[in-house]
Amino acid sequence: MRSVTTALQVLEAVAVNQPVGLSALTRTLGLPKTTVQRSLATLAESGWIEQQAGTGRWQVGVRAFVVGSAVGARGGLHSAALPTMRDLGSEVGETVHLMVPAGREVVLVERVDSPQPVRAVAPLGARGPLHATSNGKAVLAALPQEDVDAYIAGGLPAVTPHTITDPDRLRAELRAITEAGFSVCREELEEGVVSVGAAVHPGHGQPVASLSISGPKSRMSPELLTPYGEKVRLAAEAIAFALPVGADVP
Repeated sequence: MRSVTTALQVLEAVAVNQPVGLSALTRTLGLPKTTVQRSLATLAESGWIEQQAGTGRWQVGVRAFVVGSAVGARGGLHSAALPTMRDLGSEVGETVHLMVPAGREVVLVERVDSPQPVRAVAPLGARGPLHATSNGKAVLAALPQEDVDAYIAGGLPAVTPHTITDPDRLRAELRAITEAGFSVCREELEEGVVSVGAAVHPGHGQPVASLSISGPKSRMSPELLTPYGEKVRLAAEAIAFALPVGADVP
């Protein structure tokens, strides 16, 4: 029983602090390093956590995502979002993605597919860096400045040749997102795919999710980005308004 309790404590600490290293976890939990290592190994083996490529730091895994999504569906995010997502998808004819922030990334928790044969589709559970996605940039723009500074200090690796990797350029873009109310991702996560996004931001707290319209560059023409951005902004506001007070989110 004690080992189960310890493993749950480690899982919770990873979820709150992700991505996080072994030393930081040991300090946070006040547990022996060997105890934390054993719990990390057990949780990783069963899919609850995983190591981030390149850094070796820990983050929640697919299994935690599945359980969290089930809780979120019960708590209100999915039920609040799906009707609006379906309406938006029918109106624009492109794929609509709902993502939630998880450390330095956003995770896809719901999707309404485009009816077009050529479309932008990512599997549920897919992740993307905050600075390289319209969903993520919308979340970043809604965070306090100190959180933005900390994110930028962690590095801005390129995902494609179009990814914004210059801190000053990213800061300028975040200011533009705040002013416009929506973000634009021009092939920064996947070449040939363009998207617009907006944060789901109930009340005065941090964003709980973000919404996006994604499609191939050939259809997501420059003249459509502003009207689509306005549509996704209004849809995100509608979802935030529909969320029950105190609703759980993944």
